[in-house]
Amino acid sequence: MALPHDKLPRLSRRTMLSGLAVGMGAVGLAACAPASESGGDAKGSNGTPVSRSEHTPAPTPIAAPVLAVSGAHGAEIYPDDPLTIAVTNGTVQSITVTDANGKEYKGSLSGQTWKGERNFWPAKPYTVTAEVLDNSKTVRTLSQQFTTKATDTIVYLPTYATPNLGIGMPVYIQFRDAISDKAQRAEIERHATVTTHPEQAGSWGWVANKILMWRPQNYWEPGSTATVDLQFGGLKVGDGVYLADDSNYSINFGEAHLLKVDLTTQHMLVFKGGAQVRDCAVSTGKAGHETFTGTKVIMEKLATMVMDSSTYGVPATAAEGYKLDVANCQRVTWSGEFLHGAPWSVPQQGNTPTSHGCTNLSPDDAAWLFGFSLVGDPVEFSGNFPGTNSTPFQPDDGIGCWVYDWASWQQQSAQV
Repeated sequence: MALPHDKLPRLSRRTMLSGLAVGMGAVGLAACAPASESGGDAKGSNGTPVSRSEHTPAPTPIAAPVLAVSGAHGAEIYPDDPLTIAVTNGTVQSITVTDANGKEYKGSLSGQTWKGERNFWPAKPYTVTAEVLDNSKTVRTLSQQFTTKATDTIVYLPTYATPNLGIGMPVYIQFRDAISDKAQRAEIERHATVTTHPEQAGSWGWVANKILMWRPQNYWEPGSTATVDLQFGGLKVGDGVYLADDSNYSINFGEAHLLKVDLTTQHMLVFKGGAQVRDCAVSTGKAGHETFTGTKVIMEKLATMVMDSSTYGVPATAAEGYKLDVANCQRVTWSGEFLHGAPWSVPQQGNTPTSHGCTNLSPDDAAWLFGFSLVGDPVEFSGNFPGTNSTPFQPDDGIGCWVYDWASWQQQSAQV
């Protein structure tokens, strides 16, 4: 039963202090009690408190992927080496190879081997860029540069890469040395393309394993153009020997000229667009110095030159020797046959062969022909003068692709 207010026991100061002390003691005991499992810090084996964060191990760092590029010869990469693409701490997703100009080299990756569609150039820098998936499944871009080995090289020269050529001039490529391996010659052909306008059937062929020519089935159509793309850089042509670079150029062809020299009649007929425009009396090679038969091509035009028999071993002072200033000279063989003016043989022109192999013309005919003709005009030599021997023109003694008929020329390709 509740007591009335005036009946409550009176608390003395001593009683109040005693009660307060008991309450504080209870608080102190509570603070010193062991922590429950659901709260507070745990203690180590030595009684030292251990932070909760020290119970969770720190995450292991993801190892960065590393790209390494090598070739069949290790770090020294040859032009025809496939690349070995090694990546640690990751998986290759794609490979891009570029040259110093940023041009991409196309190729394919099989396992760790990247093989280009074409070889590298010797002594040139390249960059390999790899998209790599690292161990955290993050795509990273890695790159490495390398420079191909500075190998021995063979020089080649795209000859007659000039405008307004005659319709008999092939695409003509001269190599410094003969390339004896047929498979290597075939590989050169596979990296060479000729695009013609208008379109004309044609074929590559080799002469003496060092002259590569592309000719159409028939003479070029007048006004034709040919675009030549030679991706030769890095092609192997011998033991440790490569071609150094590429070439790209265009050539075009002018009017349809054709010269026909009849060794029997000692006359030359000149045609333009299929129509005869001139009949020139000539004097060709005499017995022992016969003019070669077959189809040749004008290779060079010289307004004047000194013709000296000593250049082929006959002193100018000998009975068969000579040293003459000659005008309007047009070369048709490397061995020294020219079409040229010859005022000294005018009486024999049209009836008797008297030269040492050249085709002699009167000064007027020679001057007219010099102005009319183009480098690349075909010159067909046929017939045989009585008392002389017919000696065929050899393909390596000039522009010799027209010595062959079409079927035979195709057989000159290294790809057959």
